[in-house]
Amino acid sequence: MRKQIEILIIFNFLFAFSVLGQGENKFVGLSFGTAIPKTDLEPEYSQPGFQISAFMHFNKNRWLNVGFWISGGEIQAENRQVRFFDQSEFKINDFARTTYQSIHIEPSIHFIKKSNYSIYLSQGFGFSRFTVFDENNFDLANQLDSRSQGEEYANFSLILPTTLNAYYFLENGFGIQLRTGFINPQTDYLDNISAFGNPDNNDNIFILQLSILKQLNFKISKNED
Repeated sequence: MRKQIEILIIFNFLFAFSVLGQGENKFVGLSFGTAIPKTDLEPEYSQPGFQISAFMHFNKNRWLNVGFWISGGEIQAENRQVRFFDQSEFKINDFARTTYQSIHIEPSIHFIKKSNYSIYLSQGFGFSRFTVFDENNFDLANQLDSRSQGEEYANFSLILPTTLNAYYFLENGFGIQLRTGFINPQTDYLDNISAFGNPDNNDNIFILQLSILKQLNFKISKNED
């Protein structure tokens, strides 16, 4: 799996630089919406948080393009059943509020593309920094007795976001975009719990976002098929 991730990173970098050298057609956007986590405390996608993003999408090519994204958000997980575990040795948290910031690039494959609308799939890679707080707003990473003995983690993670996107532009160059998918962080500590939960599966975040777009160097072709 690690080798596959390394190959994906190299491919994305090479592809991104090749697209950047091919033209000036691009658009920028501001995105906002919901972020729903699945963690050891919250094993189903059920408790919504939020995510906001700013991005630039290079849109010169017919089928393959690339975007650059900066995002930030907050999620929450809770499982009060943890209180019934034996807490004599460990103080396992039953609540987690996680803030995160990320930056990533994402090559995109356009299934349908006209001058003013498109449907496309993106597979990105990037990095995320996150901080997990308890219900008293203390950093759980510093509370060593909340995890198994010797269990520590970094608050920095690789992310591999996979999303389905659709955008539409008006004649004035403004538009909207709908985006849904998964962030796919390569960590199991978004709720501070791994060994006491299910250490075999990483946590994840489902996102659903609406974006306001502004096209740069924009021109709608009225003679397009």
